[in-house]
Amino acid sequence: MTDALTLLSNAFYMISNALLIPVMLGLLFGLLVALLTFGRMLREMLERLAFHKEKQEYTTLLENNANELPQLSTKGQVLAATLEKLKIKADDPLSIGKLAADTESYWQAELEKLQTWCRIGPALGLMGTLIPLGPGLVALADGDLKTLSNNLIIAFATTVVGILIGLIIGGVHGIRKRWYRNDSLLLTFAAERFTEHNLQQRTSQSSTAFASKCSAEQEQEKQ
Repeated sequence: MTDALTLLSNAFYMISNALLIPVMLGLLFGLLVALLTFGRMLREMLERLAFHKEKQEYTTLLENNANELPQLSTKGQVLAATLEKLKIKADDPLSIGKLAADTESYWQAELEKLQTWCRIGPALGLMGTLIPLGPGLVALADGDLKTLSNNLIIAFATTVVGILIGLIIGGVHGIRKRWYRNDSLLLTFAAERFTEHNLQQRTSQSSTAFASKCSAEQEQEKQ
């Protein structure tokens, strides 16, 4: 029993030590992803600030049920592109619904990627903290303070990097979630407005056709 327990302990000890380098590489990659994500968020923020006035004017026209809507610039990114597509597909309610659903699905996928890294970063940091403690305790038992200090440095450094990844990407996730929620509200309202216009046009056309038919029948009766 003791031999089996020792064998298992040694196996787990070797596995945990073998994971240290992949964990540290994963933390470096995660930090790179976090910095790139933060940079993209800053660029998107600047574009949204430039697009804010244009978005407000467009929203006001939609609320006032305007017949003509201006063409949106590319500063609005996905939202502007989708609104322009909705305008083109205004006579097809099914396409309008699909475009809105696809865009919201894209935003949800982007947020899920950020949520994944919010969990992975701290998890890798925790693994990087615990893995060096094994060799560190062995070194402490042998009186090797240099090896102990090196392992503690690795443990603390990986913890800090993991938490940093979680903080950066968590902050980006919160900001983008608020952006996408507001964009989704405008997109849903625009889709409903375009669908309403389409129904009104069809009703008007049906009424005109019915009136023309009645007029024709009345003329035939007079003749």
